[in-house]
Amino acid sequence: MAALMWGLQGAWHGQAQAAAAPSRAAVAASSASGTAHPASGASSLDTTASQPVPLAPPPAPVLDPGAATLARQAWLGFERGDPAPATQALPALRGTLLEPWVAYWALEPRLASATQDDIDVFARTWPRSLPLQRLRSQWLFELARRKDWAGYLGAYAAYDGDNPQLQCLQAQARFQTGGVDTAAQVLALWAREPSGGTGCNSAAKALLGAGLIDQDALWLRLRGFFAQGQARASLQFVPALPAPEGQALRRAVDDPLGIVLDTARTGIPADSVQRRVLVLALFNMAHQDPQQTMRLLEGGLRGLRADLRASIAWRAARSASVQLLPGAAELFAQAQRIDPAWQADPDSWKWCLRAALRESRWSLVKKATAALLRDGQAGDAAEATYWRAVALSATGQGKQARALWRGMAQPWNYYGQLATEALRRPVSLPTQAPPPVDMRLVYQEASRDAVRQALLLYRVDAYAPAAWQWHAALDGADDAQLHAAAQLACDQRAWLLCISASERMQGSVDWTQRYVMPFRQQVARASRSTGVSEAFLYGIMRQESRFASGIRSWAGANGLMQLMPSTARWVARKIGLGGFQAAQVTEVGTNVTLGSAYLGMLLQRFDGSQAMAAAGYNAGPGRPARWRGMPLPEEDGLAGAVFTESIPVEQTRDYVKRVQANATVYSALLGGESQSLESRLALAAPARMSGAQPMP
Repeated sequence: MAALMWGLQGAWHGQAQAAAAPSRAAVAASSASGTAHPASGASSLDTTASQPVPLAPPPAPVLDPGAATLARQAWLGFERGDPAPATQALPALRGTLLEPWVAYWALEPRLASATQDDIDVFARTWPRSLPLQRLRSQWLFELARRKDWAGYLGAYAAYDGDNPQLQCLQAQARFQTGGVDTAAQVLALWAREPSGGTGCNSAAKALLGAGLIDQDALWLRLRGFFAQGQARASLQFVPALPAPEGQALRRAVDDPLGIVLDTARTGIPADSVQRRVLVLALFNMAHQDPQQTMRLLEGGLRGLRADLRASIAWRAARSASVQLLPGAAELFAQAQRIDPAWQADPDSWKWCLRAALRESRWSLVKKATAALLRDGQAGDAAEATYWRAVALSATGQGKQARALWRGMAQPWNYYGQLATEALRRPVSLPTQAPPPVDMRLVYQEASRDAVRQALLLYRVDAYAPAAWQWHAALDGADDAQLHAAAQLACDQRAWLLCISASERMQGSVDWTQRYVMPFRQQVARASRSTGVSEAFLYGIMRQESRFASGIRSWAGANGLMQLMPSTARWVARKIGLGGFQAAQVTEVGTNVTLGSAYLGMLLQRFDGSQAMAAAGYNAGPGRPARWRGMPLPEEDGLAGAVFTESIPVEQTRDYVKRVQANATVYSALLGGESQSLESRLALAAPARMSGAQPMP
C-alpha cells in the first residue's frame, strides 16, 4: 500500500561534480527556483578496485503522497498529545523507515496506561532504534511515578543513558527494594541541579525519611536552593524538618526581610538553626534587593563568617548585574574584599565581567577575564580573551592586546569577527574554494538507514525528530563524513540538517554548506521592499529556523522567520496585506514578507542598531529599550558589543551574537555591502525610542 519508494527526486550532484563542492550560487539559488542542482554528465569516479563505480546519483528517500500525509498527521497529533493519528497511520506505514517513529508517537502519549509488555514488544520490534532509547527513559519516569521500584530496576537494566535524574531514581529503587544506603550517590547528583530535579528530589526525600541523609546535609542543600534563586523549591522539604524549623524555612522563603530586621534588633543568633535560617533569608534578599543586602553585610552582619558573607555578597552582586543596576561593578569589588580567598564560580565571574564592561571598570575586567581563563570552561575562552584584550588596549597595553586578538581573529564566529576588526582588518572569507566533497562518502551516507530516516522525517515536517535522528546517525563521524552528510542534506534541501552536519566539522569550513542561502527570490524581494539587508534577513532566518520553512516552535511561532500569529496579523495590517489568513504564515513568500517588514520596523525604532533590533525580534521590542536605559541613562549611547554582552537573558544574548555573526558572513558571501560587525552592532542609543509606537 503506502510502501517506501526510492527515486531521483531531490537535488544531487552528478559524477563530474564529485571532486568539488557546488558553487555558492548553485547552493543559494536551488530553493528559490524550486529546482535541483543539475546533474552533469556521467564521468566516472576515482574509486578503488574493490569499490564499484555507481552508475547514477544516489536516490533520495521518499514516501508516496498518501503515506507522507499520514506520517505528517501522526507527528502533528503527537505534538498535541494525541496518539490516535499515529495509531491510525501505523498499518499503512508498516515496512517503511518511519514505522518505529510512528509506533513511538502512538505509544508514548499513553504511557500512563502502558505495561512493561508494551515496552518489551516495542524493543523486540525495533531494537537499537532511537525511538526505543527515548521510550525507555520516559518509561522509567512513569515507573517511578507509579512507585513500581522493582519494575524500575528491571527496566533500568536495559537503559544505557546517563540522565542524572534517572540515576537518582535508580538509587532510590535500590533503597526501596533492598534497603541499600545510596545517600552518597544521591547527594552528589542532587547538588548539580539548581532546583534538585524531580528524580533527585524524590530520592532525597526517601533517604531523608529513613535517616540516611542527615539534617546537616539537608540544610547545606537548602542553602544551595536559595543561592540559586530557587527558594520555593526548598518548601517540599519542610516535612523532613522538625515543625519549628519547617516554619522558619517557610518564613525565609516568604519574609526574608522580616528575619533580617529581627536580626538587626537582636543581633546575630547563637542558635545554629536560627543562623542557618538567617543565611537563607540573606540569599533570598540578595536576589530581591542586592544593594540593601550588601549594606547589611558590610554593616550589622559583619559577625557572620567571612566565607558566608562572601558567598551571599557574590550572589547579590550577580543579581545586581542581571538586573542592570547602577553600581553593580562596585558590588563585585566589595564582594571580593569581604573574603579575597572565596572561589567564585565561572558564571559569577561572567556577570562580573558584564557589569565591569558597562561601567568601563578595566581593572575589574582584567580580573574577571583572568579568572575565566584560569578556571572557566573551554567555551568561555573566546569571550574572556577578546574582552581582556579590550581592557589591555584601553589601559595602554596595545601590544599585548593585539597579540591576543591575532590569536583568535577569524571570520566564522562572533568573537573572531570582533577581534579581526579590532586589528583593523576587514572581515573577509578565505579566497580559496571550500574543500571538495568526497562523493564516495556521500553515496555511503545515502545508503544508511539512520540517515534516510532523518531525511524522511524532515520531508514530513517532523523537524525535531529529524534533528535527533540526524545527530545520532552522525555520532562519531569524522570531518570527511560530516562534509559528505552535509552535502547529502543540502542537495535534498534539508537545510537544517545540512547546517547541523557542517557545524560539527572541526577542521576547515565549507561556507556553501554552513551558510546556505535558499529562497533567494523571496528574500531579495523582501529586502527591496523593506530596506532590510539580505544579509541581516539571512542571519535572522538561519538562527530562527535553519531554513526549515514548515517549522513551528513550542510557543506557536511559525515558518522561516518564526512569527507568532498575533505578530503576523499585526504586521499584515500595518503593511496593508489584504485578505491575510493565519494559514498563510507558513508560506515562504508571505512569511519572509511579514518577517522582514517587522524587522524593518524594529530597525527604525532602534535607530538602525541591528543588535537592538535582533534583541527585540527575539525578546520583544520593549525589553531592549529598558536594558539600554537602565544603568547609564545619562550617556548618549552604549557600544553595541557591550550592550550585547550585558543582555541579561542568556537565550537572547546568545541569539544576538549568532545573528550578527551570521549576517556578517552572509554579507561577505553576497558582497556589495559593509562586512563590519561593529557597524552592525552600532550604538545602543535611546535617542528616539521614548516616542516609539507600541509593537507586539
